[in-house]
Amino acid sequence: MYLLDDLQIHSRSGFTYSPQDCGLILPVMRLTLSARPKSVRGLLLASFGLVALPLVIAIVYGVHYVGELTERTERLVEQGVQATRLSRQLTSDLTSMERSARQYAVLGNDVLRNRFADQHAGLQALLASLAELQLSELHERKLEELAGLVDQIREGVIADPFEPTRIEAAAVRFESVRGLSQEITALGNRFIDAELDAMDRTSAGARNFLLLNIFAVLPAALLLMLIFTALISRPIAQIRHAISRLGEGHFDQPVVVSAPSGELDALGSRLDWMRRRLAELEEEKNQFLRQMSHELKTPLASIREGVELIRDRSLGPLTEAQAEVADILQASSLELLSLIENLLNFAAWQQHRSQLQPARFDMRALVAEIVKRHQLTIDRKNLAMILPEASLTVVADRDQMRLVLSNLVGNAVKFSPERGRITVRYKSQRGKLTLTVSDEGPGVPADEREHIFTPFYQPGTPTNAHVQGTGIGLSVVREGVRAHGGDVAVDNTSEGGACFRIVMPAEQEM
Repeated sequence: MYLLDDLQIHSRSGFTYSPQDCGLILPVMRLTLSARPKSVRGLLLASFGLVALPLVIAIVYGVHYVGELTERTERLVEQGVQATRLSRQLTSDLTSMERSARQYAVLGNDVLRNRFADQHAGLQALLASLAELQLSELHERKLEELAGLVDQIREGVIADPFEPTRIEAAAVRFESVRGLSQEITALGNRFIDAELDAMDRTSAGARNFLLLNIFAVLPAALLLMLIFTALISRPIAQIRHAISRLGEGHFDQPVVVSAPSGELDALGSRLDWMRRRLAELEEEKNQFLRQMSHELKTPLASIREGVELIRDRSLGPLTEAQAEVADILQASSLELLSLIENLLNFAAWQQHRSQLQPARFDMRALVAEIVKRHQLTIDRKNLAMILPEASLTVVADRDQMRLVLSNLVGNAVKFSPERGRITVRYKSQRGKLTLTVSDEGPGVPADEREHIFTPFYQPGTPTNAHVQGTGIGLSVVREGVRAHGGDVAVDNTSEGGACFRIVMPAEQEM
């Protein structure tokens, strides 16, 4: 078998890139995914291994292919060098044999006869070496033909008895031998040229093979990388989303984590258990708030009725000091009622955050209603109320907006000093309602402006209120405003007091 045919058969038999080679990756991938690694570490190792697998296959094929090509190139070079050297030696040996035969025909010296015999033996060994190269079938036939012709010349030269005429006739046949020698040399040169051309084509094929590896393997590796990135990032994103929902207080949706790793599945199950536990605790807290609020409202109603009877002088005349105490009791009972309503509404909003009952109403009338509710404390502290004179019609949940404004106005009344001033303003522009409530109190420190909207947060600023707040009034304000698609913020005025600003849509969908 010749070198070029060997290389072609080798290329066809297993070292060319084929779809079957690429198809080895998918069964391995399916086997890896069906095994379901128990840990994230195992999943990562399996991912890295599968992503590297196409690259390793390409490298192994490329190294083997190039190694075979290099080996055959070295063999071709060796054959070419030997063919050239032996062809030149063949021409030289034939010339020496012809010279020895002609000299022997003239001189008849046995030394020349023996020299010719030795030269013939050397020529036979040379022809055997050329035949071992297996350059081509035609080359081998020409070598056999030349060997037979040289044997005939030998018989004519060294045969007994010595006859110069016979020897000279045999020597004349060297002309034919030289012609065969030239043909053999030409065949060797053509073989080398053909093998060089074939090697060029094979090198081009090797280059195309390597390029095919690159263009076939890199997309496969990239695809595997994208698949495993999605497999790993999807459960992590699900866990992150579940934690965010739990942090926002949404406990209604189960936590579902679809992961190829048992460890991540277990983490998802524990998160769902925590969700259920938090939902139970939230329900217990809301139930406690509802029960305590209702139980507090019953004795508070009796206290308010008794205070009203005293203030109305139904039980007899009051001295100035007694009337002042009755006013304080009335203000404190109203403040307690506001706190209880905040607790009830806070518990209700925790369960029904998105349930709004929009209605069209006049914002000016709502502000007047709220100011009237706090009028007793306003009069007692001699506060000046600056209210908007123009009417403004909005579409919102009136009960929630009443609670929002009541908390803001009550907060301003509580923190305002004697003879202070409270300003309420509102405007509607480009579909947005902007409402501000400002006072001349101590203001809100910068490091507390975000915390004061947190449920049950107690600011460090002292107040003159008779009843300590629960810390949920401003959280109720923020919940109510956000339920309407808006937000609330606080800043200090130039005089140092607090200014609460609400920005929300002026009209809700009814």
